Amino acid sequence: MSDSTPPIVAPASIPLVWVVDDSPTEVEAIRRALASACQVDVFSNGEAMLEALNHQSPPEVLVLDWQMPGMSGLEVCRYLRGNTSTQMLPVLIITGFARPEDVEEGLLAGANDYVLKPFRAAELLARVHALSRWEVLRKRALADERARRMLAEGSLSEVQMAEARARRSEQRYELAARATRDVIWEWNPSTGEMERSISLPAYLGYAEAGLEDTSDWWRAHLHPEDRERVVSSIREAVAGTVQDWQEEYRLRRADNTWVHVVDRCHIVRDAEGHATQVVGALQDVTERKRLEAEARQRTEFERQLLGIVSHDLRNPLNAIMLAATAILRSEELEERQRRNAIRALTAAERATRMIRDLLDFTQARQGGGIPLNRQSMNLHDLLQTVVDELQVTHSDRTIQVEQTGEGQGQWDPDRLAQVIANLVGNALQYSTSHTPVRVTTRGEVDAVVLEIHNTGDPIAPEVLPRIFEPMERGTTQQAGRAGRSIGLGLFIVRHIVLAHGGRVSVRSVADEGTTFTVLLPRQP
Repeated sequence: MSDSTPPIVAPASIPLVWVVDDSPTEVEAIRRALASACQVDVFSNGEAMLEALNHQSPPEVLVLDWQMPGMSGLEVCRYLRGNTSTQMLPVLIITGFARPEDVEEGLLAGANDYVLKPFRAAELLARVHALSRWEVLRKRALADERARRMLAEGSLSEVQMAEARARRSEQRYELAARATRDVIWEWNPSTGEMERSISLPAYLGYAEAGLEDTSDWWRAHLHPEDRERVVSSIREAVAGTVQDWQEEYRLRRADNTWVHVVDRCHIVRDAEGHATQVVGALQDVTERKRLEAEARQRTEFERQLLGIVSHDLRNPLNAIMLAATAILRSEELEERQRRNAIRALTAAERATRMIRDLLDFTQARQGGGIPLNRQSMNLHDLLQTVVDELQVTHSDRTIQVEQTGEGQGQWDPDRLAQVIANLVGNALQYSTSHTPVRVTTRGEVDAVVLEIHNTGDPIAPEVLPRIFEPMERGTTQQAGRAGRSIGLGLFIVRHIVLAHGGRVSVRSVADEGTTFTVLLPRQP
């Protein structure tokens, strides 16, 4: 075959997948899920990935986390869809947002598919495989159209065209054979000829004897509520000017149950805009729909639980704290009564903090983020106030405070007090009583840096990458000391800092101790 023969797009043995996620824990889980079948490149934010697109060939599939510092996954997706060179790049969104309106927002932003957190490795791999197969088919259809144009221009012979078709057909069925349970299909609008990798009746459990696998059979087995919408939609797409079509609908199985499918296709057009070839893939998403329904039920349960926690539990705790505070104002208390009142007040305050952490955790996991009430404030002053309060309850410990530079910025003082109290409290809890805890705030040009350092047992190296995930603790000894904690503090710290547009990190080694570093931009 001469050099003028157009390239035939063959399925890559190992598809290249780009992952954009700022969580080391999630990145590691994605790597493990895809390692057996994909080459994975990782970017910690959308900006870095977009910069790489300027210098490298795009991947077969892009996996995006929905919620990231800087550009969110949806913002990245919208940018790609607005760029001619990337508007067809297959995108899979990973999200904790399970509400139908959230899913719709993701798909409208341009995502081809999505996976809910916490995801199963097999499900993630199946979704990535489906998108990579779809991309191969789309490129193959484009290559075939290019070959037709070269034939029309006289730069490609009939023999070369026939060879290209034969190779394309062979590769198509090779791809279909390697597919899981997706139905790969190809339709010629001019002749009405339809080819499928799997017989649709057999796919739905029907005995094939006497059945014709035709578009009429497909139409007859559409759910009555979906039939008019789906048939009209595909007709309008083929008759119009669009290149891609996608619908979700239901098909009747042989046992009279319904399978939920996502059907998507690429429409190849000639120079006049007429459809000459349609290549598509039909994917069973029944399990996904079931999981979505369970997620909606779980979300509703969590919403009801939040109402109970925020109202029915807080009210009696507030009453206990008010009563204990009133008792402590009395001048006629015996020492034993005073100790009991202090113990009740301390326990109620700890329970209130746990409730606040649970509410913040649930809101963050549901995708709502940590709400902020920004105002002009001085971080140096706030730090001193929080440390003074902690020093009262830890009178036997030394807390060293160092402050340099300008501390002014636009932040939420209550939320940052939460960050400081959590990090300093952890430093006191996880260090020996005779060692000091050092707390510094350092003003830089556009940001203020907060550092909390303590000596003691270092955080275990295998735990360090997950330390900001919920329910994680540094060492066995530290976990024992944290018996009264629910393990959400650092997770919430990270989300508060991210909500301010900042970042938080930790360094922990035996010789140096443990240092948490928080960088807070002065302006939103």
